[in-house]
Amino acid sequence: MLQSPLVVLIRGALLLFLCTVAAFSQNGTIMGTLVDPSGAAVANASVRVVDESKALVARETTTDSSGVFRAVQLLRGTYTLRIEVKGFKTIERKGLVLDPNQIMDLGNVNLELGQTAETVTVEADVPLVETSTSNKSFTITSRQVTELALNGRDFQSLMLTLPGVVTNSASNFRLAFNNTDQFNVNGLRGSMNNFFLDGSINTDVGANDGQYTQLSMDAVGEFRVQNSVFAAEHGRNPGVLLSASTKSGGKDYHGTAYEFLRNDKFDTRLPFDTTGKAPVLRFNQFGGNIGGPVILPKWSTKNNKTMFFFFNYEGTRASRPTGGNFVDYVHPDLLNGDLSRLYRPGTDAFHGLQNGQVFRPGSVRRDAAGRIIGGDPYPGNIIPRSDWAQNTPAFLKVISGFNTSGGTSLAPTNPELIRVPFQDVYRFNKNQYVARYDWNISPNNTFFFRAVWDPQRESQQRGIFSTLPYPIYPMYREKPGKSFAGNLISVINPTLTNEFIMTVNDLNQIVDVLPGTPKDQYDRDALGFKFQELYKGVNLNNRFPRFNCGVGACNFTNFSSGWLSEATTIAITNNTTKIAGAHTFKFGVFWNQNNNGQQPTWVDQVQFNFGPNAINTRDTGNTFANMLTGNYTDITQSDGRYYAAFRFRGLEWYAQDSWKVNRQLTLEYGIRHVFYGPTYTIPDVLMWYFDPALYNPAQAVTIDTTSPPPLRGRIVPGSGNRFNGMVQEGSEGVDKGFTKPRWNQFSPRIGIAFDPFGDGKTSIRAGGGIFWERIRQNNLNFDGVRNPPTETQPSIYSGRVDEVGPALVTSGVLFPPSAAVAAWARNGKTPTIYSWSFGIQRQLPGNTALEVSYVGNVSNHLMDTRDINQLPLNTTTGTNLLQQANNVQDAIRTYRGYRSINFTDFGSRSNYNALQGRVSRRFSKDLTFNANYTWGKAMGYTETDGENIGYYLDRRRNYGPLDYDRTQVLSFDYVYLLPQFSRKMGDNGFAKVIFDGWQISGITRFSDGTPLAVTSNGNPGTLGGGVRANYLGGDLYPATRDRFNYFNVFAFGRPPDGTLGNTANGILRGPGINNWDVSFFKNTNITERVRVQLRFEFFNIWNHTQWAGINTGLSVPNPNTAVTQATRGRLGEVTGTRDPRQLQLGVKLYF
Repeated sequence: MLQSPLVVLIRGALLLFLCTVAAFSQNGTIMGTLVDPSGAAVANASVRVVDESKALVARETTTDSSGVFRAVQLLRGTYTLRIEVKGFKTIERKGLVLDPNQIMDLGNVNLELGQTAETVTVEADVPLVETSTSNKSFTITSRQVTELALNGRDFQSLMLTLPGVVTNSASNFRLAFNNTDQFNVNGLRGSMNNFFLDGSINTDVGANDGQYTQLSMDAVGEFRVQNSVFAAEHGRNPGVLLSASTKSGGKDYHGTAYEFLRNDKFDTRLPFDTTGKAPVLRFNQFGGNIGGPVILPKWSTKNNKTMFFFFNYEGTRASRPTGGNFVDYVHPDLLNGDLSRLYRPGTDAFHGLQNGQVFRPGSVRRDAAGRIIGGDPYPGNIIPRSDWAQNTPAFLKVISGFNTSGGTSLAPTNPELIRVPFQDVYRFNKNQYVARYDWNISPNNTFFFRAVWDPQRESQQRGIFSTLPYPIYPMYREKPGKSFAGNLISVINPTLTNEFIMTVNDLNQIVDVLPGTPKDQYDRDALGFKFQELYKGVNLNNRFPRFNCGVGACNFTNFSSGWLSEATTIAITNNTTKIAGAHTFKFGVFWNQNNNGQQPTWVDQVQFNFGPNAINTRDTGNTFANMLTGNYTDITQSDGRYYAAFRFRGLEWYAQDSWKVNRQLTLEYGIRHVFYGPTYTIPDVLMWYFDPALYNPAQAVTIDTTSPPPLRGRIVPGSGNRFNGMVQEGSEGVDKGFTKPRWNQFSPRIGIAFDPFGDGKTSIRAGGGIFWERIRQNNLNFDGVRNPPTETQPSIYSGRVDEVGPALVTSGVLFPPSAAVAAWARNGKTPTIYSWSFGIQRQLPGNTALEVSYVGNVSNHLMDTRDINQLPLNTTTGTNLLQQANNVQDAIRTYRGYRSINFTDFGSRSNYNALQGRVSRRFSKDLTFNANYTWGKAMGYTETDGENIGYYLDRRRNYGPLDYDRTQVLSFDYVYLLPQFSRKMGDNGFAKVIFDGWQISGITRFSDGTPLAVTSNGNPGTLGGGVRANYLGGDLYPATRDRFNYFNVFAFGRPPDGTLGNTANGILRGPGINNWDVSFFKNTNITERVRVQLRFEFFNIWNHTQWAGINTGLSVPNPNTAVTQATRGRLGEVTGTRDPRQLQLGVKLYF
């Protein structure tokens, strides 16, 4: 009995679900319809597909009753199609370039009458239009990878040559540490990007923003980018799917040796630079590769080569500038106790003294609103050394541990600061080894194994992850990645093919003080600190304390030293393809397991807050003065360092059908089921989270608001439940990982491809689907380990630095945690993306194709974070509860016993709509090019999974253009081999050497700028959250723009206290991009098989000044006040530029 395609689809899916584990395939298909001279279909014809690089048969099949043949599960490569039918001439079509994931439909293949001994050989006319799939994808060819110059030589940068792709990076020098989230595709978050290598998962499961290994450009064969409407076989993440393939060996031995060099001596200095020289830069990348046949008696002989190898080594040694080229440093007068430079013109309206006046400790008087109305001033703002604390010289030694030569005063605007020329340097070392082994067991069975080992280290003078204000001591991060994959393809019979892949990835990381750093740069004892730690054994490297001094960027908080992360991911892949008449069915399941061990960040040093505050009983009214006199407002430190073991399992199955309804119409439909198991921990350290539903106000602790410091702010002994609302995973009624398993996540996909004229030159394609996003561990799970009661980080208010020690926390006095407590919506929905596209492709003359598409998506239930322990607007302005509580904020919060509670929710949304166009010319010997255009709009609430909603009760206030919204983007890339000029000179030998072999290539990009918001200081009265400026009217931009007046700053002002400002994100647009990268290559043949290529690669060749970064943060002394010339500061100034002209030299030897 015949069964419907739907029945076959469901039965096949169930069978594969029970019997296999499977996932993503990057292999392609060559198909066509064989017809005789009358146009009738020819059945049962022998079809062979030959891999030209290996000179062997890659696949054997036959035509079906409709004359259709399909050679499936073919690896990327160049093939020859050979068809033999008795009574007809043998057909050979050479040079069929098959891309990863491509379905190459050759259309009608016409037979000619004659004998099979006669062969009709033609160079293939490779189809330029996709007529058999609705997938919207682009191929970055091997020629683009090798012949387009990239700043930093990272092949992923080529994504910027595609429509719908943008980046917020201000520099094109992409020397990234395996990052993948710096690209936003079709208005989606960077964390949704999905990277595969040789069909194997290569995306870090923990952060989903990096790769286990980042392949060398010279090891990449080519890669394909699917950026909208995937078939059901593609899953895991809803964003762009980049599938790269490594090179493989062929029938002959081939190799490359290369070196690339960059040096600041080749570069133009920055436009705003005052040092007179370019920032220090060194970039040296060198390596080589070799590939060819493996000669093994009986298995792979000279006459029957079936085994092949490829090996690539690449070393990178780089030092590049990072950050600005100056530091605003404390004026030396302040380091001697002379704070007279803090005075500002005018008299303070509240205490009648000069603005900036500093008072003797404990003499400050405040009104009900907390404003200083009087006190005992230091004459001339001079603090005598007799008033300094015992530990003050050590703090000053930390601040002064920086060479200030060449500094210039910032008076009169900021007389307390000097601007010191300084360029931080980022150092990067890497050695990568890539090995691949291919074995063509038979025409219907192939196997390859690939290994990548990627040891690398980065270091920076001002720290890793979080930076010190000055280059006090360097830190480093090691991130050695390993990736192993094996792939077996088996053609069971002409209509049934199976692919099996197994992958093991490993990535370990450590962050610490750079070995060899002198102790007097960071060791608290060597620097002279006398106070004791709150908790001994937490500060592993005995580093000096974290603190702020309130002048310029003087904020010494940095990342924990000795941080460790270890991760191993195992994935097994099996894809089964069944051809049944006009249907190509495909079934599979994706399974992977991640074992991750990681430490959450902890405050390893004592952290001092010297900011002026009414709760500080010895307040001087000034941060720097509080530091000098040794009077802190509050301090904290983690009580320990913890390491947790995390586990994650994912399981997905799919079933799909590509139905060739007729020669012109293909219908694709399928379904994917997604199960993302919760990330959970295993003993000994388990996650704890705050659950608002379990918080019982009747059990709330009482906060002491009346005792003198340091007892003020403590939890009153015997009051309430200290861990009210905290729950541990796996406890009664709580699932592992705080998430119930979700088995009902189905992803239907549907699409059509229609060839309206039946000539293979026009294609109308449309499709849509539902996609699910996996929740990132870094944004959710790791913080659960640092929650109380596992880790406590108490706040201790108002005391003297010289008296800090363990007694403050071991005497039985308990304080609320100072660190934000993590919470999340246990029943929150999985992030869901609805994606669709409609487009037309048309082949044009000259091997050129045009594509125009409408692309759209809507994203629901996206992650964001809200501080649910904020208060309603205007709660703490004027006479209020905070004054009644003696300014102890923790006493008036909604969830008493906690400070900030970062609640991860799934309430953000976004949408994207765009018109995208592309003109592409491929398969031409002399000229290839791509021109891409996007006109689009990306709107939403938040840009990243961890972004905080400013005011927790009003998420919609955040709605607007996303940071990666660009109205228009145009890019153009090209490779052009110049004519052989020696032919016009009589083929003169000297002329050949000088004038022949030149080629020019380049990438040109034009783009609108990023949306900007104008922020403001102010007091919304919420105990947290940000404030935007008020728009007061007038033009947003001045009639004449310059670097000091990018926008009209006088159109904005500080909003009244108790409000959030009336402007939205995107009220302004940042500077756009106008960048030309152009390269000149000279190819010289040494012998018939040896060639040298010299490369001169210019980035921003015209040295066009491109602004990047605008100061949009206003600070006005009084509420509800407009910006004036006296209060504007640097508001509206351009703070940086994109890269100036840079030159990279390279040499490659091909043999």
